[in-house]
Amino acid sequence: MELIGPLQVKVMHHIWRRGPSTVHDVHDELMADPAEKRLAYTTILTVMRNLARRGFLAQAPEGRAHRFTAVIDENRYKRELLRHVREEVFRGDLKAMIDAVAADESLDQGSWDKLKGILVAGG
Repeated sequence: MELIGPLQVKVMHHIWRRGPSTVHDVHDELMADPAEKRLAYTTILTVMRNLARRGFLAQAPEGRAHRFTAVIDENRYKRELLRHVREEVFRGDLKAMIDAVAADESLDQGSWDKLKGILVAGG
């Protein structure tokens, strides 16, 4: 599976959360966040068409608009992304990957405790 960029991930998150959506739906939600960079409607349209071309979204006409539906499940994408990071970045070394996550100083204590619990339960 191909990796997708940050804006493409934001679009996919919208569709995974809200279900089938038009470009207008996605653009309105992204632009409702004042912290989000201002993007033209046509930018979102291009991103969504590219995601459809790459097999992440299906596109169906609906009146004058098109409704886009996720083809790739969110959990499947996350698993494939983590597999890619483990294989390509950490050369298959799962321990090195987990050590890198554990060394992340931005983890709060609750997240760290959760990670330790998962590792203890799994090992």
